[in-house]
Formats: sequence, C-alpha cells, structure tokens
Amino acid sequence: MVYNAERWVWMHKPSSVASILVLLMLLSTTLTHMSLATDIGYHQSEEADLSKWIKWARDAWSYYDPGTGVDPNTGILRASYRWAFLTDWDLGGYIIAIIKAELMGILPRDGEWGADDRIEKVLRFLETRPISPYGIPYHIYTSTDGQPSGKAVTNVSDSGRLLIALAMLKKYRPDLAERIDAIVRRNNYELLANRTDAWRTTAGFYKYYVAQGFKLFGLDKSWPVQTALKEFDNIVNGPHVDVYGVSLPKTEVTSEPLLHMVFELDVDDKYLDYVKRVYEAQERRYRNTGKYTAWSEGNTGLQDVTYVYQWIVTPGGETWKITPKYVTPIIFTKAAFGFHALYNTDYTKRLVDYLVSKNEERKNALPYLLFLPRKGFIEGVDENGRIVADLVDKTQVIIIEAAYYALKKKVLESADIVLDAPLTNITPEETTQLKFTYLDPTPLKHTCKYYIEIGGLTTSYTAQYSFDTACNITLNWVPQENDVYRINVKVMANYVLFNKTITKSFDVKVGNVSTVKEVRVVGIGCPNQVYPNEEFNIDVSVWYNLGTESIPLTIIVKDKSTGHIIAQADPVNVTGEGTITLTIMIKAPDREGTLSLVLIPAHHDGSGWLELDNAAAEIELLITGSQQTQGTVTRTIIEKEITHVTVTRSITVDRGMTATYTVTETITERSVMANLMPIAVIVCSLSLLIVAILAFIAGRRRPSQPEYYQYEEYGW
Repeated sequence: MVYNAERWVWMHKPSSVASILVLLMLLSTTLTHMSLATDIGYHQSEEADLSKWIKWARDAWSYYDPGTGVDPNTGILRASYRWAFLTDWDLGGYIIAIIKAELMGILPRDGEWGADDRIEKVLRFLETRPISPYGIPYHIYTSTDGQPSGKAVTNVSDSGRLLIALAMLKKYRPDLAERIDAIVRRNNYELLANRTDAWRTTAGFYKYYVAQGFKLFGLDKSWPVQTALKEFDNIVNGPHVDVYGVSLPKTEVTSEPLLHMVFELDVDDKYLDYVKRVYEAQERRYRNTGKYTAWSEGNTGLQDVTYVYQWIVTPGGETWKITPKYVTPIIFTKAAFGFHALYNTDYTKRLVDYLVSKNEERKNALPYLLFLPRKGFIEGVDENGRIVADLVDKTQVIIIEAAYYALKKKVLESADIVLDAPLTNITPEETTQLKFTYLDPTPLKHTCKYYIEIGGLTTSYTAQYSFDTACNITLNWVPQENDVYRINVKVMANYVLFNKTITKSFDVKVGNVSTVKEVRVVGIGCPNQVYPNEEFNIDVSVWYNLGTESIPLTIIVKDKSTGHIIAQADPVNVTGEGTITLTIMIKAPDREGTLSLVLIPAHHDGSGWLELDNAAAEIELLITGSQQTQGTVTRTIIEKEITHVTVTRSITVDRGMTATYTVTETITERSVMANLMPIAVIVCSLSLLIVAILAFIAGRRRPSQPEYYQYEEYGW
C-alpha cells in the first residue's frame, strides 16, 4: 500500500520478467562501477586524535618516574629498566624528552622533579662527572652514583647525540647557555672532532646525523667533521639497490637515525624524500609478506643475542639483514610511532594499534607483572608474536618526540588568527574594540608577538601597533571618518623549538561607504589531454576583494559552444581580500575531439549567484586515446596566468542538471573492436527494450488481492 499524499494505494507484485529486468540493470550498474575502479595503493587515513598522542606521550614519560627509569638519588636516568647504566647517547635523549614533555604540558616546569629540577641535576652531573685520562668522557656511567663503569671512552656517535640535545637545551633555556658551553669545553669534544680514527666507528645516516651536533657548537672546522657533513651527498650520489620497487642507497639503512634527524633538526626535501623511501620499503614488505615491518636497532629480550641492528640495506647491498646475529625480526615500537607521526597512513595506524594492544597485554598479564612496572612502552614484538619485554629509554624518547612532532604538524597546518569585532555599523570617532584571538588546536606552550597596521582604503589614514604579550589581545581603536579600513595583522607565535607566522587582512566598514566587489581568475592548472569518459580536475586560482562580509565564492564551468553549465566548484566562504584555489571535477565526453570550456567566477548575493562574465577565462582540452592506452600519451599540466576584472549579472545554477557537451570531433583510425562497439550497444539496448515491453504486458495481469506494499514517495 502507498500513501500518495491523498490516499493509500494498493500496489501489485511485480512480475518475474520485471524482476529479471531489475537484475539486469543492477548487474549493468555493478559492472560499470567495477570497470571504473582503480588501484590507488595506500592512502592517507584520518589524522590521529591529538588526545591519543598526548596519552601515548604521558605513558612513555612515565618511564622517567623516579625509581623507574631515573635514579631517585642522583637524578640520572637508566638506559633500561633492568640496566642501571647510561651513555652520552642516553643522556642526550633524556634531555630532549624533558624539554618536549614540558612543552606538551605533561611535565610541570617548576617544583621537585619538574623540568627545571631535572635539567639542573643533569647539568651538575655533566659539570662534575669523572673524565678519562684522555680528556674525554668515559663510555658508560653508573646511574646510581654517576661513576664510570669500566675504562672505555666515549665515541663520536654518543657525543654527537648529546651535543644535539645540549644545543636544543640552549634554545629552550637561553639562560643556561654559558654553563652549557663550559660543559662542552670540559668534556673536550673538540678532541673527538679532530680524530680521524674516531669517525671510523660510524657511517651512513648515523654519521651524518651525529656530525650535526659537532656543527651546532662550531666544531665543524676539522676535516673529519667536514667529511661527515658531506655523508648525505655521498649517499644520494652513491650506488642504490631496489627494495620492493623502492630505490635505497647501499649504506647502513635503518629507521632510527632518520627519525632523530627529522624530529630534532631542520631537514630539506631531499632528506625527507629518503625518509619516505625507507618507510615505503617497510610498508611494501608488509604488503608482500603479510608481516608487520618496523625495523630499527634495539634490545631483543633474549639471552643470545641481547641487542641487534636490523638493516634494511647494508653497504654491500644486502637487504633485510640482522646483525650481529640473526633473530626473528622485531617490530620495534619506536619506529612504528615515529613513522605514524610522519605519515599517519592506514598501515601505520594498524601497526601502532597492534603494538599498543601488546603493551596493554603485558601490563595485565603474568609473567610480565613480576619483573616490569606498568609504565612506558615495550621495546617491540617479534614476527612470531613474542613480546620483547624490556623498557628502554630510547623507545620512550622517540615516542615523546613523535607526539611532539604530530602536535607541531597540527599547529603548522591549522593554527589561525581571528578578529572579533563589529565589521559594520561603526560610527566615526567612537571607540571600537578589536579582539584578536590566536587559535591553536594543541596544548603546545607558546607566546605571541603581534604587528597590526590599519589603513583607510580611500583616505590617507594609517596607524600601527605592536604587542609582545599574550596570544589573545584587545585593541581599543577610534576610526576618524567614513571609510573602509583594512586591518593587516601579523602574528608570530613562538613555540620555543619552532615558530608559526600568520598574516591576515580584515576589512572594517565605518559609516556610510559603498564597496566594490572584485574577482579575478589569476591562474589555471589543468591537463592538456584527457581520455574519453575520464574524470579530471581543473584547479582555478582566484583573487578576490569582496568587502567585509563573508560571501560564498565559486567557479562555474560552461561549454563554450552551447553555454550550458556542466560543473561548479564547491562554494567557499571568503572575506575581504585574498587568493584561493578552487578545484572542479569534470568528466570528459565519450568522443574524441576538442573540448572548449569557459571558467566563470561567481559570488552569491543572498538571493542567487552573480556571474562575473568579464572575469571569465577559457581553456581547450584535447580528448584523445582511450583508458587502455594511457601509457602512450604524453600529458602535461597547463599553468595559465590571467588578469582581468569584473561586472556582474544574475544567474541561477542548477547543481543537479544533466551536463551537455559540444565536442569538435577529430577523425582518427579505430580498431575493429571500436567499430563494433556502437553496434553492440544498439543490440543490447533493443534487447532491454523488448524485456521492458514484456514486463509491462505481464504487469497488466491484476491479482485478486494486494500482494506487495511499497511506499511510493519515500521509498520503503
């Protein structure tokens, strides 16, 4: 029975022939979708909840509770919960963990065991610890008393790591700069910088990373350090090997030094490309073998061997090599979290979720409860599912660094400045409050510096202000006369270890003034060739000046020959003056030829779209080839720069209308199959028509009573 807004209507059961017709149509639709499906590989998943990163950082930091990973008497860390010793590498990691934990708000700055107290304990240790007869630190010190363990001296790797941390500490606490410089002189790192034999103990990405520490303290004048600073260029220009389709250099390749480099130092795009390659190789190994892959170095949780290096590539070109002795490959927690912060893909999410679940499992199960506290993160899990039940400082440090990086990335992507003020109905010579708010979606600590300039668009009025206080400020401003005033705001947010600068403009209308709305297409990016029925994007850069109110802006695409609207960009609300890029998806016609399109900016006046004809731009695209021959057609992106201006007329855009194209057809040779295709379509269409007629005839048979109910308008 159907309700058609007037009465209930009995509906009859469809015939079996009609059912067949429906099935044929569904099958046709399914096959069409299957033919359009494409393999896009892995894709970016939704960004991880920031609260998760804070929680993970808190869990990792809990390792450094006094009595767990830090000796309560000396204030010096333990490199492992079950190993009460440390190296300079470990000490550098602890300093970095303190700084970033405090900046994330998970460690207080003041009080006993606050950030300042912990830093003071570390500096006193560095200022007083015994030094070897060679004038450089020992390799290993005891956490419980700060005394050396054995007579071996430190190396350039551990020293470089500590120097990187001390340079970061100088930025975090400038008041400690003199003490830190004195510590560097006391530990005589200049001697290590000049020893050629000392630099033979490291190579590849590790060598390049630790050399940065010596450079940060001006110890890069020596030939060994200068050579180490060229190591990355040697890696890039040296021989490479194919690893699951990824080109990686023949050197010591593993995750850890790459992650430290990105999290702690400024790196360029070339370096980031190699980091991405190393990640790609590991994800591809997982996709080919079904085994989670996050290779690094670390503890094994075994008696033999206790520590391994998992090399994705070796200098000899071997791949997936474990030294000094083979063990079942370990999925290292630190590598998984590090890559998740960098790329946040579906794979890294599954990887982290797996390791987090294993860490929770060991917190609540025997025998782990007998010898490990319920703090921090485990070293990892091997490919057989064995939990590597050890708490190691290096793992906690990278998780804390990864969390900080994820928050930093969010700041750089999303932080904004907004103005809370009446943008209209302001009277000249009356005080108006301009409230500026800096919006940060993260808990990262920061301070702000404002530079504000206000100028009249039609008068000579200008005023400048600066504020070096809080990130939310209120300016009491008195406009002098009727005008539209442009407020240019520059805010520099200082996050200690990085800065975020935002520049924005706001227009404020004072008194009775008229405003002119302008829009210009200033650039177009589109392919020069497309295939029949192909979906492609056109990117249109638009400059606008639309006054003080928020106004929807769009791009309308028309067929030049017919004037029919075939597509429209999703409208975006804009205010004042600026530039924005709008993307329109177009589906090419099913015939070869030339497609001529007109791209017209339009803004909404509250009742309809105003089309800016004089600001329109035209493009032509060649429709050629077929989807099966894409690899044989050269495609480029056309980048056009356009300048012209405005005047409007009102139009109505029907977003649901059927697109109609006019194509200038180009005659080309076709294959036999291409010539037969129209005939096949005609035959298929006739067959469906016959089936539909039979279904109609069968449906004329009226049953004695209703057999089927359907809700006509709303589709039950």
